[in-house]
Amino acid sequence: MSGTRTLCCHVTTATISFAVLYLTGNVLKLVGIILMVSLDKEAFSALYHESKATKGQRVFDISTDILMLVLMSISAVLVLFSKRKGPMFVLPFVLMMFVELSLSFLSLFAGALGLPGTHNYRDMLQAVKSQKKVDRLNEEEIGQFTMWYSVLFMLEILLKVYVLHVSMKCFYALKAERMAVVNVNTGKTVAVKLPSYDEALKMKPKDTPPSYHEV
Repeated sequence: MSGTRTLCCHVTTATISFAVLYLTGNVLKLVGIILMVSLDKEAFSALYHESKATKGQRVFDISTDILMLVLMSISAVLVLFSKRKGPMFVLPFVLMMFVELSLSFLSLFAGALGLPGTHNYRDMLQAVKSQKKVDRLNEEEIGQFTMWYSVLFMLEILLKVYVLHVSMKCFYALKAERMAVVNVNTGKTVAVKLPSYDEALKMKPKDTPPSYHEV
C-alpha cells in the first residue's frame, strides 16, 4: 500500500472524486426507484411478472434496494470529511465497495442479487428486443450482444476494483499522515518534573570545585 499518488492526483483527491460520482449516481438511482414505485406501479410490477414474485417479495426487494443505496450514499458523504476527521471516515466507503464488488459477481448467477438500479444480462436483452421490436434475436445478434455485454461487464468490474484499490490506499495514506502528526506533537511536548525550591537548595552539584583556603 505504499505510494500516495494515482494517475495524476493524490489518492485522497481521487477517492473524494469517486465518492462524489458514486453519491450522485446513488441519489439518481434512489429517486428513480421512488418515482417508479409511486408514479408507475404497473411498469415496476412488470419486472416481476415472469418470476411470479409475491407482493411481500416485491416489498422486500424494494426495501433492500433503497437501504443499500442509502448506506452507499452515507459512506460516500463520510469520505468528503476524511481530510479533517481522519482515515476512519474512509473505511465505510471501502467496506461498501467490497459489498458492491461481491454483488456484481453474484449478479452473474441471479439478477435479483445485483446492485439496485443496475441491469443484468436478462434485462439488457429484453431492452434490446424492445428496441428492435422483435420477440427473438437470431444467433448472430445474440452472439454480438453477449460479446458486448461481457466486455462492458468486465470493464465495470475492473473499474470497481480500481476504485477499491485507490480508496484503500487513501485509508492507509491518511492513517500514516495522522500517525506522523501524532509523533511530531509527542516529540515537541516533553514533560519534565522539576524539583521544588527546597529540594534544589539541598542538592549539591557534582561538579562543584573544592573550597579555596588561603595559606
